[in-house]
Amino acid sequence: MEGDNPEKNEEELREIAQKLKSLIDVASKKLDEINRVLKKGNPGGASKSTNTNPVQQIGNKTVPSFLKNAVRKSEQIPPTRKMVKEPSPDGDFVNAEIRKVTSGIPKLDELLTGGIRTASNVLLLGPPYSEKYMLVWNFIASSLKESIPVVVITTDKDINEIKYEVKQIYQNVEEAEEKGLLNFIDAYSTSIGAECPSEYAIVLESLTNVSALLKSLDQIVRSIRSKYPYYRLIFSSLTTYATELDEKILIKFVQQYAQKRKNENGVTMNVLESALFDNRLVEAISYLMDGSIEFKNEGAKGFLRVEGLGSVRSREWIEIYPLGTSFDLGAFTLEKIR
Repeated sequence: MEGDNPEKNEEELREIAQKLKSLIDVASKKLDEINRVLKKGNPGGASKSTNTNPVQQIGNKTVPSFLKNAVRKSEQIPPTRKMVKEPSPDGDFVNAEIRKVTSGIPKLDELLTGGIRTASNVLLLGPPYSEKYMLVWNFIASSLKESIPVVVITTDKDINEIKYEVKQIYQNVEEAEEKGLLNFIDAYSTSIGAECPSEYAIVLESLTNVSALLKSLDQIVRSIRSKYPYYRLIFSSLTTYATELDEKILIKFVQQYAQKRKNENGVTMNVLESALFDNRLVEAISYLMDGSIEFKNEGAKGFLRVEGLGSVRSREWIEIYPLGTSFDLGAFTLEKIR
């Protein structure tokens, strides 16, 4: 119930305090105007009584006395900040101010000036055999380590393959799935005529039925949000839908999917093989996202660059140095770039 939620009550008090301060500023300006008019009508400026003045001085503001106590109380309340509940290691919720989340790659977090903003859709764009899936596996693993729920939509990979890759970084994958922290929507098994290897996954009978996909995703997210205020999602991959769907249907689907994830405070990574499509389609999908991390290969070397996603340290191509199950990045400027 609302009365049982101290965080919500505290936030409401902050909002009331801010509104009172705004009213006080307006009242103070009006009072100054009135005093100027009265002084013109009373050049002597003499006051009939020093004890009936309804105006008090608080700080550097002149305010009506009936608002004096409200101002003093409001000044004791810290400025409003968006607060969410974050699960602690023992499963309880603790208060935390969440602005960015880790990508799972420390040097990439540094490039992104602290990580990926909450309520963001990120496009992972690049050719086959680039390091984009290495980023995906680390993003899943880091989320599970923090007990953050993860949803994986797979259209091109077997669930056991995904689990295997994540296990190289985080061992307790099976346990996470049993607890409902790792959730799968399987659109791959049916497409190859195989049985889904997970008893917990939602299996889609048709790859091109985007309505069924969205309904299945809503079902999982409702369950997650009954326990957690946010989640993370992997879409592997948009490539399958881009090749199977009419372009107009695809764009409408991506738009609906992306907007809902933002509204739910989700952070998503969405994989797209860039070499298979013309620039116009890639740009259309990119436009519906909050930004992209683009990968490329030049001979034996790999590179990435960031588009959008707020302030970053560099917009240039930066060399990738694989490190087993993770990767490091080459040098980049320490200057923030928007």
